[in-house]
Amino acid sequence: MTDRRTKADAAEGFDDRFARHGILEVAYLRSVEIDGLPAYAVYAANGTCLWLDTDRASAGATLQEHGMELVSVH
Repeated sequence: MTDRRTKADAAEGFDDRFARHGILEVAYLRSVEIDGLPAYAVYAANGTCLWLDTDRASAGATLQEHGMELVSVH
């Protein structure tokens, strides 16, 4: 007899696995304001804020240094 999994079995833990997907490979930026000054927040794939930076170019360079790819989210 074969071991058959139900849809519920397959879905178990999916949200957690999906949230971790790409967490160390991709990131996205958001414009933010800190004490009235413009800044950029860098977020991991799961939405965790990794750091703040004063300009977009610096944030992108730091991402590259860490081997991460900047992705666009809409």
